[in-house]
Amino acid sequence: MKKSLLALAVLGAFAGTASAQSSVTIYGVLDMSIAKANQKAGTAYAVNPGAPAGDVWTMQQSTTSRLGFRGNEDLGGGLSAQFQIEHRFNPDTGAQNQTPFWNGRSYVQLSSAAAGAVYLGREYTPAFWVQLKSDPFGNDGVGQTGVGINWAGYMTPDFPSGVTGTGGTPPTSPVQAAWPAGGSARSSNTIGYKTPSLGGLTANVAVSLSEATQQGRNTGFNVEYAAGPIYAGLGFEKINDGASDGRGVTNFALHYNLGFVKPMFYYAKSKSGALGADDNKVYLLSASAPLGNGLLKVGFSKISFENGAETGHKKIGLGYNYNLSKRTNLYADFGSATGRAANGTKGERSTAYAFGLRHTF
Repeated sequence: MKKSLLALAVLGAFAGTASAQSSVTIYGVLDMSIAKANQKAGTAYAVNPGAPAGDVWTMQQSTTSRLGFRGNEDLGGGLSAQFQIEHRFNPDTGAQNQTPFWNGRSYVQLSSAAAGAVYLGREYTPAFWVQLKSDPFGNDGVGQTGVGINWAGYMTPDFPSGVTGTGGTPPTSPVQAAWPAGGSARSSNTIGYKTPSLGGLTANVAVSLSEATQQGRNTGFNVEYAAGPIYAGLGFEKINDGASDGRGVTNFALHYNLGFVKPMFYYAKSKSGALGADDNKVYLLSASAPLGNGLLKVGFSKISFENGAETGHKKIGLGYNYNLSKRTNLYADFGSATGRAANGTKGERSTAYAFGLRHTF
């Protein structure tokens, strides 16, 4: 009897060790909201990209809904292997939201506790992390101060949150039509390296192979410091495709968490247009603050274009997330923006608001 109990204990210990050395996690987000926007036809900037012009109600998502898988395997000796794949979809119809199928992320990675990590596949560009962390809305919803605005006319967007489309072609709202091709939040065919954290200081460098696609060769890096209440980030990215070499972006961010509020400053300067001849600039002042059982978010952004259909636009965003649990929250977001055409004419103000429910697992 004692031998049998000992054998079971040993087998149990080995089973526990095996499960601890390898794991696969299924995760996802489902988000739906009711939104209304008063977008005018011909307005220089659409505060709710992809929504029809006019005073209309739409059912849309703020955070793009997704289903993902990520895994980790301990290889011993301080080495481990990881993977992640992520699919995006529209919960209101069940349709695929973006092309390719694993559009969110799709990479495999080898990590060393001492030497850092090397990854290959489809992943966010290093400079994008600096921008994303500086938008209290996380580049989501009508209040966001991120997609398009903070990339200063340089980034060809994936579908912004709440936008439905097919075939991987970005929707043609007025502002999106002015965004030149080339840059993106993610790059395919990428090889990248991330350093381990050295007292809160990290670096990430990556290059994506063009493989004769319209993406071009994307080369970039970031340097980030995150320790205590301080976050500081510097990013750089450049596109070379043989047709419009020189396009790219340099960005910088500084945050300080005071506990009761976290103010954030972000600046970006991009090169866009033919051969990167146009200089565009972005300034963002934003903050997030815990309030009751949720989070208050506010942001103000200003962008100036050197050339193009508009000389610039300004936007203010305001939102509140109310946490029903760690995984479920209700939210209310508001956004309002104005633009100015190249001839100096001020465009009509666009406003939008959305009320929604978000669940993560």
